[in-house]
Amino acid sequence: MSAALSSETSRVVDASLRAVLWLLLGTWVGSWLLFGAVIAPTAFRLLPSETAGIIVGPTLTVLHLYGGVAGFALAALARALGRGGWTVGLPLLLGAICLASHFGISLPIAEIRDNVFGSEGSISVGARFGRLHALSMSLFVGVGIGTLILLGLHAYADSKGSEAV
Repeated sequence: MSAALSSETSRVVDASLRAVLWLLLGTWVGSWLLFGAVIAPTAFRLLPSETAGIIVGPTLTVLHLYGGVAGFALAALARALGRGGWTVGLPLLLGAICLASHFGISLPIAEIRDNVFGSEGSISVGARFGRLHALSMSLFVGVGIGTLILLGLHAYADSKGSEAV
């Protein structure tokens, strides 16, 4: 009876870990797609650039911070499920990119945004803003692609058994 109870407990724990993993990963992928495909393009299409940036910036902050936390949590969940390799390394990399993008790119963009769109704007500040913005967009797309790859890796692992990847 004890072995049966232990086996059942193990199945419940495994199912719970998988549910949390899929919830975190699904939220990350879905929010990234919604922001990149709907929110940001719509804001910049309907509003003046300065106003759109004021709306999009804080939303991107939430996404970056969520990505940082989710990346590290997904790596821990993958390890707890007996997975390794890319299912652990990739979310760590993606989470680190999210945090680096927020603290190393988005914050500097926010600091110079008023100078770019204000009367004190200069060509050099505008050029720096453009470079930072392009880098931010590239990293955003890269993280989005990475989360889709991670989704595929976990789907494959689930189809083959927990330790498959």
